Amino acid sequence: MKNTRFEEKDRPVAVLIHDSLVSVTLADGRIISNPLNWHPWLAQATEQQQAHVEYHAFSVDWPDLDEGLDIQGMLQGIRPVTPVDLHS
Repeated sequence: MKNTRFEEKDRPVAVLIHDSLVSVTLADGRIISNPLNWHPWLAQATEQQQAHVEYHAFSVDWPDLDEGLDIQGMLQGIRPVTPVDLHS
């Protein structure tokens, strides 16, 4: 089983949505990205909704959308499962 304890270097400190990517800057300066189309809920959000962000130890959350990005999953390259994927 993988160790999922919090490491300060992996803490998200900024997020940028650009060029069809969602990019997260981590505390140690690394930038990790996923294609924006992996997160349709974020791609379809208004700029105002995208701008309302909360940072937590393991995630970046958009409270207006009731969704978020899992930093451990992004680090491992795990594509999130969407409701569309469940019905395929």
